Amino acid sequence: MKVTLKSTAGRSAVRVVPVFSDGGGAKKASGLDPALAAVVRKADSTGIFSGKKGEVLPQVAPDSAVEKTLFLIGLGPRKKLDGEVLRTVFGNLGRRLAGLSGKKAALSLEQGAAAACIGKLGAAQAARCMLEGCRLGAYDYQAQKGGRKPRKPASSLALECGDSDASLLKDLRSGLKLADACVDGVNLARELANTPGNYLYPASLAAKARSMARSSGLKCKVLGERDLQREKMGCILGVAQGSNRAPRLIQLEYTPRGKAEKTLVIVGKAVTFDSGGISIKPAGGMQDMKFDMAGGAAAIGAMQALARLKPKLRVVAIVPSAENLLGGSAYRPGDVLTSASGKTIEIINTDAEGRLLLADALHYSRRFKPDAVVDMATLTGACVIALGTHASGLMSNDKALARQLLKVSANCGERIWELPLFDEYYKMVESKVADVRNSSGRDAGASTAGAFLGHFIKGVPWAHLDIAGTAWRQAPLGYQPRGATGAGVRLMVELALSMGA
Repeated sequence: MKVTLKSTAGRSAVRVVPVFSDGGGAKKASGLDPALAAVVRKADSTGIFSGKKGEVLPQVAPDSAVEKTLFLIGLGPRKKLDGEVLRTVFGNLGRRLAGLSGKKAALSLEQGAAAACIGKLGAAQAARCMLEGCRLGAYDYQAQKGGRKPRKPASSLALECGDSDASLLKDLRSGLKLADACVDGVNLARELANTPGNYLYPASLAAKARSMARSSGLKCKVLGERDLQREKMGCILGVAQGSNRAPRLIQLEYTPRGKAEKTLVIVGKAVTFDSGGISIKPAGGMQDMKFDMAGGAAAIGAMQALARLKPKLRVVAIVPSAENLLGGSAYRPGDVLTSASGKTIEIINTDAEGRLLLADALHYSRRFKPDAVVDMATLTGACVIALGTHASGLMSNDKALARQLLKVSANCGERIWELPLFDEYYKMVESKVADVRNSSGRDAGASTAGAFLGHFIKGVPWAHLDIAGTAWRQAPLGYQPRGATGAGVRLMVELALSMGA
């Protein structure tokens, strides 16, 4: 779906009219063109439209309007308006517009509630949230739907700004530019994570990352099986033993013009399919384990966005990738693996494989002398139990980095919640037969997984994001579709931009 900025009203099939839920019809219609205001007042008086958050009501446009149809969209109460409300509302709108097969829609930023949104959030943030919501809500994964009719033409939304002053136009364009880059990155991550495991495996993921890097002007390096052996990455190699598809470690690098004063490393877990290995998962729901590479997909998507936005710092993405399958050569509970750092790891549960990939990747990240390392992983069911599907878990060994992530998450709408990394959790993952063990049971499962990772990145500012609950959805909600959500992309973009400011 395309969202554009226009100075003049053009011909369109649909006129979009945002409305707050506060007060009666007269207040809801305040600031609108008289003909549009009359429609809003009538919809309110008949009780068919209240303006509650996310409500979308098609209406016949008045005779004086160029458009044939109005879409009244509810913003909820004025006092609760923020960027995430706007994204959610426009996500519902985007999904409706996507079904209109190439129709054009328009929204005036100078009238009614739309103008109030710009007044409260600022032009750049309001425009960004509208575009992000609309385009992210319109996303629909179609790649494997063979033998059906071609996909319908994309609809579009024109944001009309009239004779706005130069400063306002600059802010609007800035917001749209940031949003476009973020949405393309998120939708790339969604496409990768939605792709079935027989189409996407370590080698094909590496090929897609290399292709993206080539078109985006990024450096790309891929470590194959022999390279991993030379790097002594026994954890990645161990997890991959049960599959006939060899593992990969993907490295993407963005370097700004001039001297980069800071370096951010993003590490993304990419288990392209996770059966659980010998500690096999239940059959019910195992089809969703194609999403176990969502952290790696988010790292790749974020790098595409950053290549377009060009922050003033070096950013490196490291994506360790493997399949975790059963086979005669699969690693076993009770085995001891030697990581790239030299630490030995007792395998308690072969379904705790993601942290093994990350252990080698986090150690590898140290060679870039980073100012901060952030890993993203669909790591634990325990985090889903703790936070559900509405927030990712944050664990960090650095208070300043944790505060910065919490700050930028509020700006981009990707909720995170900090969980503790007490010394006791580090003790819980120590082993009697090796240096550490890859699982310590159910108690504090999200934090002990974070503590396990912390053993491999000591002395470097590091944060771990457990996106197990936010990486995919069973049903659409607002701007999040069913399937992969692209969680983590916008958060990493915000973090990089804030570090490079």
